[in-house]
Amino acid sequence: MPDGLHGFLFPLYEAVSNSLHSIEERWGDDLEEKGRIEIDIDADQKRIVVADNGVGFDRKNLDAFLTPLTGNKFERGGKGFGRFIAFKIFGEVFYSSKQISADGWSGGGSYRYEPFAVDDNLVDITPEAGAGTHRFETGLTALMRKPVPASESFFDFEGEHYSGGDASDAIVTALLDHFLIEFIQRKVPEAFVLTIQGLRFNLHDYFHKSLSTGGSKTEYLEIGNEQRKFEFNYFKVGEAQAKKHRLYFYSNNRASSDLESISSGLNDKPFSEMTDDGPRKYFYLVAVSSDFFVSSQSRDRITNLHGKVEYDGKRKSIKDHLVAMAKLHILDLEKSYTTERRKKMEEEVEHLIAVDPLLRRGLGEKSAAEFVQKRSITETREQLAQDLFVERFRKKFDFTKLDQNTSVEDLVHIVRTKIPEDAKEALAVYVAYRNHVIKIFRELLKKQADGLATEDKVHELIYPRYKDSDEVDYSSHNLWLLDDDLAYAQYISSDRTPDGSHRAKGQYAHDILINNENELMVVEMKRPQKTGYAADSDSTTNDPVDQLKKQISDIRKKGKIKTSMGREIVISPDTMVRGYVLADWNDNLQVYLEMEDFMITNYGGQMAYRYYKALNLMLEVVAFDRLIDRASNRNEAFVQMLEGRSTYDRKPKGTLLSFSGQVISPPKAVTAAGD
Repeated sequence: MPDGLHGFLFPLYEAVSNSLHSIEERWGDDLEEKGRIEIDIDADQKRIVVADNGVGFDRKNLDAFLTPLTGNKFERGGKGFGRFIAFKIFGEVFYSSKQISADGWSGGGSYRYEPFAVDDNLVDITPEAGAGTHRFETGLTALMRKPVPASESFFDFEGEHYSGGDASDAIVTALLDHFLIEFIQRKVPEAFVLTIQGLRFNLHDYFHKSLSTGGSKTEYLEIGNEQRKFEFNYFKVGEAQAKKHRLYFYSNNRASSDLESISSGLNDKPFSEMTDDGPRKYFYLVAVSSDFFVSSQSRDRITNLHGKVEYDGKRKSIKDHLVAMAKLHILDLEKSYTTERRKKMEEEVEHLIAVDPLLRRGLGEKSAAEFVQKRSITETREQLAQDLFVERFRKKFDFTKLDQNTSVEDLVHIVRTKIPEDAKEALAVYVAYRNHVIKIFRELLKKQADGLATEDKVHELIYPRYKDSDEVDYSSHNLWLLDDDLAYAQYISSDRTPDGSHRAKGQYAHDILINNENELMVVEMKRPQKTGYAADSDSTTNDPVDQLKKQISDIRKKGKIKTSMGREIVISPDTMVRGYVLADWNDNLQVYLEMEDFMITNYGGQMAYRYYKALNLMLEVVAFDRLIDRASNRNEAFVQMLEGRSTYDRKPKGTLLSFSGQVISPPKAVTAAGD
């Protein structure tokens, strides 16, 4: 169950969901016009009431209610456990019902719900003792009252849970957000009324005033030698009712997936337009439907989205192709935004080339406009610079384009002049970039005017937070600060759990996890100039050794980690795990490590290490200064090479001079210095 307000409202969500199913069962396609749902939230009596004019407790629904995991629930995408969850928030739950079945059977009654009763979960009571007489001709009233102590404060509408804002607005927004798909699919009655302390909100009207149609599009994908059709429908949802651009898939006219954010690579902010009432900001909601989709038995997901197919020269999962299509459609719908943003990106590219003319080679034969057309619409100046840098490397001489009759003399000339010149130019840009990053790193470790640098800033410099290598390519991080070999690791994740998800309450998330063949690395970073370290501390951040050991132990027990895309990576028992704690070295840290039996050395900079046999874990604590100095020294080697001060023998050797089975020897007069 979620935390905060959404957790408190979870029983209300379940009750409303049941009401929506009930009125759909009774009214079918007329539910929007004839259905009714009324919610009353009374802060003084600390209770919530939900009443509907659905089918009520007819024989089928009553049997389903008393038996979790019924087919009746599975048909609607539920499992029948929602009513049990109510008791995590409330101490008492009551129902009143009226029903008339198709065969003429009618009835009704009032009940107290006893979930753990041996004989009958629904205990007959008088209406006055429970939810009162049901207010409609048919349907169900649910009353939840006597909140548990941990939930009572949510009825304090001036309290901390609402952060000084309006509690009514927070509750209305939460309900609209939770039932967004149902509103979009018009499965909510026009008479959907919420009353909070006497203040009435018609949620149906409230939502549809903020909703407008954005357009539709049809696309085709070739799947299994057959062209499959996909329908995209776009809705503009006011920023008060949505906080990001989202997409969902539905099958057989019912949502079959959770809402998925598509803001990344599109626009993190809402779009805007002028209306008769003035400027309006909105986010897009995209509904994707197809006869191709196959729903799971519980109807809560599409099961055949992950197969990979070729489209537009790219091989990706069906889901990734559809998401990419949706983003392109939105950019086409928002032409003014797209044009303005592309123009800004062109200006950024021209600025970068003006500052560093060597980057122009990254454009190749393209103009700045053509270059940015192939880039994500949300790329920053830094990302554009990285793209230009990477493209320059791709412009290296391609030996496959040589004519097979090229003379040996021509080949020697290419190897001795073309390749070293190209590599040297590219290396100059890369070295300059690394020197800049090292300078920033050193500044982050100093005390600033606004206080100490946070761990977050150091983390973000080394690797983007809350991302993994399924989302970030090798050119978008600075793991070379730790080790140059890490740039091409098989899998990297940042601020995620071993299950590939973001950290939930009570869970840990590694700062950085790196998996290479037969080796796993977990990195824990500490705030610059941190001094508080102690074993068995109440705060896990003060005991990083124990913190890392627990993380590794959890991975060992599971025997695997997961990527953000759900791909499993097996971590066998004989896989070496290297744990790293990166921190500022001080007396407190040294005493702490000595008490933990670490070997401490100052050779090449301060560090300490210890091997834990049971975990097959080598744990190293490395000072920030050592890390920066070693990265700087590695970069200095490149500088020496560029300036001709290196003793490294750069004469072409071995297979570099092998072409079509011939081995080419450089002229005798050529020396290493002359090369």
